[in-house]
Amino acid sequence: MRFMTKTLELNQILEMVAKKAKCDTIRNDILSMQPMTDLGSIEQALIETLDMTTLILRSGSLPILEDYDIHQLLSYATMERSFSIQEILYIRLFLIMERDIIRYIKELDKLKIATNALGKYFQAMHSHHALLSYVQSKIDEDGQILDDATPELLHIRRDLLRYDKQLQDKLQKLLGEYTLYLNESVVVLRNNRFCIPVKDTFKNKIKGIIHDVSSSHQTVYIEPEATRQITAQIEQLKVDEEKEIQKIVALLSEEVHASHESLKDNLDLFLTLDFISAKAQYAIEINGTKPDINDEGHVSLIKAKHPLLDQKTAVPITLELSKELKTLLITGPNTGGKTVALKTVGLLTLMTQCGMLIPVSEASKVAIFDQVFADIGDEQSIMQSLSTFSSHLTKIISMIENVHDNTLVLLDELGSGTDPNEGVSLAIAILNAFKVYDIRMMVTTHYSELKSYAYEESNMGTASVAFDKKTLKPLYYLQMGTTGSSHAFLIARRLGLKESVVSDAETIYQGRQTDLAKVMEKLNDELLYIEKQKEDLASEITDNRKAKLDLQMAKEKLLSEQDKIIESIKAKEEKKWNDLKDEVRVIISDLQNRKELSKPEVAQLKFQLNQKAENERLQLFEDQLNVGDQVFILPYQQYGRIKSIKNDQYDVVFGKFELLFNAVDLRKEEPKKDPKKMERKVSANIGSTPERQAKFELDLRGYRFEEVREAMDQAIDRALLSGLSTMRIIHGFGSGAVRKAVYDYIKSSPYIKGHRYGGEGEGLNGVTIITLK
Repeated sequence: MRFMTKTLELNQILEMVAKKAKCDTIRNDILSMQPMTDLGSIEQALIETLDMTTLILRSGSLPILEDYDIHQLLSYATMERSFSIQEILYIRLFLIMERDIIRYIKELDKLKIATNALGKYFQAMHSHHALLSYVQSKIDEDGQILDDATPELLHIRRDLLRYDKQLQDKLQKLLGEYTLYLNESVVVLRNNRFCIPVKDTFKNKIKGIIHDVSSSHQTVYIEPEATRQITAQIEQLKVDEEKEIQKIVALLSEEVHASHESLKDNLDLFLTLDFISAKAQYAIEINGTKPDINDEGHVSLIKAKHPLLDQKTAVPITLELSKELKTLLITGPNTGGKTVALKTVGLLTLMTQCGMLIPVSEASKVAIFDQVFADIGDEQSIMQSLSTFSSHLTKIISMIENVHDNTLVLLDELGSGTDPNEGVSLAIAILNAFKVYDIRMMVTTHYSELKSYAYEESNMGTASVAFDKKTLKPLYYLQMGTTGSSHAFLIARRLGLKESVVSDAETIYQGRQTDLAKVMEKLNDELLYIEKQKEDLASEITDNRKAKLDLQMAKEKLLSEQDKIIESIKAKEEKKWNDLKDEVRVIISDLQNRKELSKPEVAQLKFQLNQKAENERLQLFEDQLNVGDQVFILPYQQYGRIKSIKNDQYDVVFGKFELLFNAVDLRKEEPKKDPKKMERKVSANIGSTPERQAKFELDLRGYRFEEVREAMDQAIDRALLSGLSTMRIIHGFGSGAVRKAVYDYIKSSPYIKGHRYGGEGEGLNGVTIITLK
């Protein structure tokens, strides 16, 4: 009975937190968690949760994998038992998770994000980089042992490939030799052996072993004698392969055995971090903060929300309990929020004592109690034949018998369910029984006599749930220092009860209302008015402070941005200047190393030297570019004609291409005086260059397979821009890999019309001549 967790719905909170955990071990630990009572332990747990929340918000969650708990596997290490390949895969994943977490920690250090209370866990972490590298050098992520795991395995698998090729070649050869004897020229697998389908009438023509017969008995599946020796070699190699794999697995197991102590240390750390991370992730969901905790019974909840309510719409409450105010009596209409206030205080207290952040203002204070008792709601037992009153009273009796100092007691509708006069008397007597202990207590009631009792007691205060008299709707927040009415007359009138009946009830009530009750009601109205004024004033002060802070931040931001812009412009201009100097140095160096330059190379060098200056000059070019204008295209160093203009972009035709350019890429050219002559000249050039076309070649000898495509792309681009129609590709004879890459490219290229091998004097099969479209 120390902590009534179920009544206060702590179990529902724990279930939500447990869903954030990554393994069953921590989920079970969270579900079985009980509130702590040691102030130091609670403070440490809260700080760790807060620090983890900060890390998650700034750097994301720790890279913890699902079901990472390898505790059972590590226990095998103490028995020196070899692992299976599947178990090694689990350990491999654990090591990868460890590596990622260590990288996460290093990134925090790089970003100068303080780990604070979590630092001790991070610093105690072991690195198993060498073990992970060793495991990854032997086995891949699918559990396949790598060919080069050991030299012996590599040798075995190469032999397997060689013998398998021999087997397939032999089978294909036999299919050709025995074509007349076969039903089909195919190789089939029977009893895990390669067989050929022989006609039944010719089964004695082929030496070998019969492994199967077709259902029609027309076909006999024979493993040829000629392949049996190769098959035997393959089977022996597979046995050797399996032995070598077991040897590798044993080696891997030994390495894990040697590190099992440090692996277990890391596992314990990950479990702890997973536990803290689950609480932190839930705290982020409910916008939880860390309250100040104490063992002096001081409870000061500011803007507290019940965590099971929608945090966007829940109305926060503010209340206080202390040495001077040990008991708080809450009054007000039904469904106004009295019970929720009790549950909020109780649940947030239990969550805090479990080391969890709670949805309150950071200035809040929470007391740590040895016991939390709660009698909330109608939980009468049908099996025990207890009425509502009896059920409540049974619980209260147990509380009185077990109460001691430093206990939090929460009582809902004390004294209800029986005769009002007897209920009031019993309620006051119960309060007197609890009063002798140094406890903190919250009680809800409708009884006016208990309100009067609260005013008479020195260590007892009142609060009421706010109620809108115009709309007759509860406002749910608490008003400290006031007593609330049940507002029965207002509600009855609004719901349509005859006015004569309501008026009669009010007359009867006024006659029975004491002078003290009338004074209390008047004082209560005045208190509510003062509280409203205080709230409005506090809101204005908060808004003014926020506005002042926003203005200060905006000023600082503008000054900071001004400095950054100046530095950025300075750095940009310096970079441009340095880049230009570097580019000129490269061009000068290139010129010094060359004996002779072709015209295209000269044009390219001029373009590089003048590119930036030309672009800047062309941006101020005032001549209008129109459709049909002859232009020089700077990026391609080619002449073209503007075909159309769309959205400040110019569609230019040049050679076999038609592309879009910006104005800065084009230079307007004056039309030639004799265009026909120019056309004849261009035509003559193109038609009279067979020798130049024959000499244009791409030598791919010495290239790797994957380098061929890029080289072909560049060569064909240059050929198309130059108007060439054929190219000579030298790929050599060699192993045929470069030639295959060339032909793969030819098949996929839309710019190649045809191809052929080189003829006599052209390089024969070591050369391919391609024709461009």
